Amino acid sequence: MRYVIEVYRSHDGVCGNVVPEDSECPHPFHGWLELLSLLEPPQPEALGLGDPAPEEAP
Repeated sequence: MRYVIEVYRSHDGVCGNVVPEDSECPHPFHGWLELLSLLEPPQPEALGLGDPAPEEAP
């Protein structure tokens, strides 16, 4: 997936907006860690709820 990222330097660090290629709705961020979290692929719901990861088949 591609993103359009607008980054601005502020007195607190960086801020800006991330817009996914298939969307027109910007997602604002404040700081590098928040930007990185917006760029991560979504986790499946089962993994996001603290369930153990599915075991790999041998």
